[in-house]
Amino acid sequence: MKNKIIFLLVAVLLIACTSAVCAETVTLHGAASTVDSLIIPNKAAVEKKTGYTLIVGKSNAGKGLIDLADGKCDASLASASLDAMVKAAKSAGRDVDASKLVLSVAASDEVVFIVHPSNPVTKLTWDQLRDIHTGKVTRWNEVGGKDAPIIVFTDAAASATRGLIKQVVMGNQEYSATANALDFVTKVNDMVATNANAIGGLGKGFVNPDQVKVVESKKVERPLGFITIGEPSGAVRQVIEAFRAEANKK
Repeated sequence: MKNKIIFLLVAVLLIACTSAVCAETVTLHGAASTVDSLIIPNKAAVEKKTGYTLIVGKSNAGKGLIDLADGKCDASLASASLDAMVKAAKSAGRDVDASKLVLSVAASDEVVFIVHPSNPVTKLTWDQLRDIHTGKVTRWNEVGGKDAPIIVFTDAAASATRGLIKQVVMGNQEYSATANALDFVTKVNDMVATNANAIGGLGKGFVNPDQVKVVESKKVERPLGFITIGEPSGAVRQVIEAFRAEANKK
């Protein structure tokens, strides 16, 4: 009987400890742009302010939203509009019901287009960018550059950045079949840096100005934030408010 009582006490303590740990953590999954531009720079300050430990999973917008739908995180990380996020999830193979989703914006960011430093093209209109990404324009001399083929690199098919460019700049027209979707956004910078005929769209924070050149174009702004099922409450709400406060200090 004594051993049974001890066993029960240990079990109760383990359950209590597990619940305490769960109550003290907030799990965030999704867009690499949001992780690198918003979460990582402010993570320590938010953890100190709220008392919650943040568990962060960096992937892409579509994967993060799928994880939210599957209950694998408390909030998914957004780097575009809610509509673009849902389309990113669909590109990753899942239809997510948007009717119950809520986007809480904490900061804003900018998407820019980069070319190799040797490229003489310094500015492009949205119409030109649309035609390049849809494959209507295939050579640089059609937009004021050299007589050379244009090679397009994009973020992953399930990324919000790619979806935002499609929605805002391309008017929801489809990407050319020859556009190269990469598995991680930083690779867009890397590939353009090593290819004189390349162009790519990515978050401004991922640009290495020592390797590539940003072309002048109409500004493409996007929100950085959190998606929850229903209005955020409790720990998630506190974390979102803390990130928003930190971002507003910048």
